[in-house]
Amino acid sequence: MAFDLVIKNGRVIDGTGSTAFRADVGITGDKISAVGVIDDDGSPSIDAEGRCLSPGFIDTHSHADCSMFLYPDCESYLRQGITTFIGGQCGDSNAPIFNWWMRKYWEYDMWNDIDPFVFSPRTIQPVERVLRTVYEKTGRQIEWRSFSEYAEHVAKQGLGCNMITLAGHSQIRADVMGLSQRRPPDGEEMKKIKAHIDEAFEAGVWGLSTGRDYPPSAYADFDEIVELAEYVRDLGGYYFTHWRRTGPRVGTPERPNRLAGITEPLEIALATGIKTQISHLATGFEIYPEDPRMDAYAARVTLAHIDGYIDRGADVAFDVIPGNSGGICTTPYLASLFMPWLKEAGSLAQFIKNLGARDYRERLLALLQAGEWYAVNPNVCPSWDLKIYITESSRAEAGMNIREIARAAGRSSLETVFDLLLAEPRIRIMKYDKSDEEVRGLLSHPRGFVCTDTYATDLNGMYGNGMEIPEVLPHPHTYCAFPKYILKYGTGTLEERIHKLTGAPASFMGIKGRGVIAEGNYADLLVIDCENLRTNENYIEPRVYPQGITHVIVNGREAVTPENAAVRRAGRILRK
Repeated sequence: MAFDLVIKNGRVIDGTGSTAFRADVGITGDKISAVGVIDDDGSPSIDAEGRCLSPGFIDTHSHADCSMFLYPDCESYLRQGITTFIGGQCGDSNAPIFNWWMRKYWEYDMWNDIDPFVFSPRTIQPVERVLRTVYEKTGRQIEWRSFSEYAEHVAKQGLGCNMITLAGHSQIRADVMGLSQRRPPDGEEMKKIKAHIDEAFEAGVWGLSTGRDYPPSAYADFDEIVELAEYVRDLGGYYFTHWRRTGPRVGTPERPNRLAGITEPLEIALATGIKTQISHLATGFEIYPEDPRMDAYAARVTLAHIDGYIDRGADVAFDVIPGNSGGICTTPYLASLFMPWLKEAGSLAQFIKNLGARDYRERLLALLQAGEWYAVNPNVCPSWDLKIYITESSRAEAGMNIREIARAAGRSSLETVFDLLLAEPRIRIMKYDKSDEEVRGLLSHPRGFVCTDTYATDLNGMYGNGMEIPEVLPHPHTYCAFPKYILKYGTGTLEERIHKLTGAPASFMGIKGRGVIAEGNYADLLVIDCENLRTNENYIEPRVYPQGITHVIVNGREAVTPENAAVRRAGRILRK
């Protein structure tokens, strides 16, 4: 029998969690047509001797669908082994855009051109204003308006990964209600929202997502979400939610009850029967003073709370970012935390000069102490100074946090930040928001899946280019989240870790024919040099690929090989 491709001599980790076995895998068209001993018949082949063969990874929480028109190759995903992603998360989607555009974050750096601001952006803008700026900044014309038109656009240009997407509640609500956010939709508006959901399902979306910390989803009441969840359930769809964890991130919001934020989607799942996924889960508790042992305990209590609803019939899973430093982007410089004052000053040099003035520094100190700025806010986060670490400096030791430096200097933490900036304006940092113990604990649950919470991009990325001081850069997870899970946060055998990235999410989501190496399934496959798998994670320059994933096959076609400088667009839109 002739094959289009044979992978020979691999240690097959089939995605079920079962013990690995040595076998060859034959591919015909886009499917796996044989698993076993395949005699050399002259078919094109890859020799996987000494390496593992696994199903392609499934990213259960992605934003790549929103930037797909800019980065169709999905190179940062493919090179870390992701062959399928679930996009349209956190209430964001690239349609409908007939009237209003809700910021999705890939346009972060260009938002000042769309609607100039100093402190807080207005994240809903007239569509034509946004499209004009996107064209000016990227040279790309956005011509679609509906879900079906966007799907047609993506399919026509091709895509590197398989894409599953959701309808974003925030974008739909924004397009229907405009700037009228802080109220429920009236009867006519709800009809329009449901009509957009209908059109989205006709285009192949798998469900609805909400972003409960982001306007306008943040302003929807419980009854509105339940009504829409029931509507989506009847269409055969699922419900994904960025749960209510921080509240709208402006100034000093009311600090929400985090456990209540997790309880809301659990109640919705129980009341409606809709299959539900809680996005980028953290524990339902704030631990202060910080203690990793308490984080581990908080993870156990949070999981017990979720299990209680599962035992009562809620069909719920969740995803977790395999790291402790956030999702979509990273803050590269200490000065980046003070972007409003950099804008006012007009340059980093002038901001530092202003900071040297006693009265300016005192006024800024008072403003920060009052909790007027979310990025550095002792009122919202009393442990803020424990979460900022030095990564590169000629004057402070890498790995020290702000509180440690402050104590050594006998200064307050805010004064220490000013001292560091005055001494070294370009001092580099990273921010943590949870502990390894919390992440590892949550990911130990059988319904805890792995996600990037990023955009698929390339080695340039969409942030910081051409800026004196970038406010944000792509998060390292954009490039290495899945190898990082395997190497750092996974528990159990390698086979069990691969199962969590492949067969487990495919089973829960009902992604047919993917996630398991078996005859008749789609040929989404990875050849992994497990002995030399490295994340290459870097917070000083995050735009770097991991190593060890030598071949990526999507729908039977080689998408990444060691010899290829570029990737091949072999992905598909997977429609519900």
